[in-house]
Amino acid sequence: MRSIFLSAVLAASLAIAQEKADFPLDSVRIVGNQAIPAERIIAASGLKIGAPVTRPEFNAARDRLLATGAFESVGFTYKASAGDHGFDATFQVTETEPLYHYRFEELPATEAALREALAKQEPVFTDAIPPTPQVMNRYSSALARVLGNGAQVIGEVNSDVPGELMIVFRPMGKRLNISEVNFKGNAVLANADLWPIVNPVAVGTPYSEPLFRQMLDNSIRHAYEQRGRIRVAFPKIETAKSTDNDGIDVTVTVDEGEPYKLGDVNYKGIDARQATALNKLGNWTKGETFNSADIETGLGRIRKSYREDGYLRIETPAAREIQDAAKTVDLTITVQPGARFSMGKLTITGLDILSEPTIRKLWRMNPGDPYKEGYADEFLAMIRAEGYFDNLARTGAEALLKETIHTADVTLTFLGAKAAAEADRRKR
Repeated sequence: MRSIFLSAVLAASLAIAQEKADFPLDSVRIVGNQAIPAERIIAASGLKIGAPVTRPEFNAARDRLLATGAFESVGFTYKASAGDHGFDATFQVTETEPLYHYRFEELPATEAALREALAKQEPVFTDAIPPTPQVMNRYSSALARVLGNGAQVIGEVNSDVPGELMIVFRPMGKRLNISEVNFKGNAVLANADLWPIVNPVAVGTPYSEPLFRQMLDNSIRHAYEQRGRIRVAFPKIETAKSTDNDGIDVTVTVDEGEPYKLGDVNYKGIDARQATALNKLGNWTKGETFNSADIETGLGRIRKSYREDGYLRIETPAAREIQDAAKTVDLTITVQPGARFSMGKLTITGLDILSEPTIRKLWRMNPGDPYKEGYADEFLAMIRAEGYFDNLARTGAEALLKETIHTADVTLTFLGAKAAAEADRRKR
């Protein structure tokens, strides 16, 4: 029944259109759009309010919208408007998905100029586009026209920015590898100090600004944070074709910022007595120059103390609160000990019936005791140091952690010279 009714409406609309070919367009309504504003869709359709329209004009408008690459499908209906003086049209659209933000790489023009050129020629999209052939080719061609001199531009989806797919427009061909990295604006750390930190991770890798900034954050930033320069920034990165090879030279402008000191250290998840004990383990002093390496070393000591008491899944996330006015960094450490593991079954392999009881008696962790991480290795080191076995070639310890019941079953392996050689032969 519904389809018969719709057919009747369409037939009536068509009849009206055929009879009133010189009727103007009174209104256009867009339905189904999510990301693209209706006014941009109407503008891209080419329809003008007040202009005479018939079915061919509506067909042409649909074709123009499909040609943008912004829509998977476009349909339309139209009918006589109130008063029978014109037409009201409705366009049903299904947008192309997904949409990605885009950026430019190694194009010899400012970002502002490139975005302005795209905005002038783009009928539908703003700062996010779908990676369809029509759209990618349209944008690449527009950028090539701006650059001139026979420039060729390619657009491709990549994941240089962690957690975000993005379209990158760059020159056709492979990315150039980083040949050399230099710094300017730096004083606390000289170039000679920075080169050994960044060169091993940067030189020889294909250049991409987001990836290169990750390298700076993972290497150079850490070096500055060990000297209290919490607000170090890299406001400008310049690239130039290397004069020595086919690579690219990168120059980084460094804003080192001012030195910050350690402020208050607070804890969550533990009581005041435990916090005092952990502070001693951390060995931090309020008012000293903030040193990110010292902070992590202290956190490592705290985690080790918990693991030695059976808390093998301990985590200690430390949140920073930077006080720019006071030039201090406050820390809030959340102690998340997790489940406590206990000693389970002890298995000893490689010893005879006389030696095994002796070793088992020396083992000090009983079933049910908190499992001390590292105890097995310490135990075997003691066995070797005390010289309990003359022909002992190799020892090993393996802990099987049972997550559901929070126990650790330990296997100690003792191999004499002959047994060790046989084990090596089997591996080959």
